[in-house]
Amino acid sequence: MRSVRVVKGDTLEAIAAREGVSVEDLVRLNRITRPEELQIGQQLKLPPAKGVVQVVPGDTMATLAARHGTTVEALRKANPGVNPDQLKVGTLLRLPPAAAKAITPAKTSAKSAAKPAAKAPAKTTAPTSAPASPPAIPPAATSVSPPPAPLKPTPAEGGRWRYYGNTVVDWAGWKLHPGGVRVTVVQPTQADVGPVRARATAVAVHCASLRQAWLINNVWEPWDVPEARSAGQQIVLDLCANVTDPSGPSVPAPPAP
Repeated sequence: MRSVRVVKGDTLEAIAAREGVSVEDLVRLNRITRPEELQIGQQLKLPPAKGVVQVVPGDTMATLAARHGTTVEALRKANPGVNPDQLKVGTLLRLPPAAAKAITPAKTSAKSAAKPAAKAPAKTTAPTSAPASPPAIPPAATSVSPPPAPLKPTPAEGGRWRYYGNTVVDWAGWKLHPGGVRVTVVQPTQADVGPVRARATAVAVHCASLRQAWLINNVWEPWDVPEARSAGQQIVLDLCANVTDPSGPSVPAPPAP
């Protein structure tokens, strides 16, 4: 597999532009959750040449088709010797012509230069539905009863996901609801959020109080402050870093973790 070494001043945007790849592929292949902690000297894997994609753990024909804007049937026709039910990690698949032309370097807000120390998790498949109704607005210091049954999800576009460990969030799908509550689709894993929240299909964030709630089996759990250094906390911090909620209630923020 192709690779590149991070040098001083590098960002994911700069590397993607220099190598002619997308930031999304760099994040997925190298399991990056915090681009600002890019490490000088770190070796980053590069995706295969244009028109070819490499299978990584968790990939299926369906997720690959969604990620690259094509269909399972088109992928199968382009790769007649590949068994779609037995995809092997590392396999190189040809993309249909339309999908191959659509692969362009993606934009990102990660502009922090490489540092001498860093971490690197992240990747997995993308969810396929849009957010449901949000929970009720949280009170100052207590949990809230869940709302009525959520709205039926609708299909969402691919190529807009953000990764937290092995948990994937529809970052372009955040919807603002009354009271400053924001909701989007999430596909979590047990390793990142525990066995209960691993069944969640959406997450709600209330930036005025830095709390979140998860939609589990179509029922919203009570609001709470995410555990320090958890995937949930990083989702809240990343979302709330650049938003304000003028319509939100006056809720005192919890102590910093």
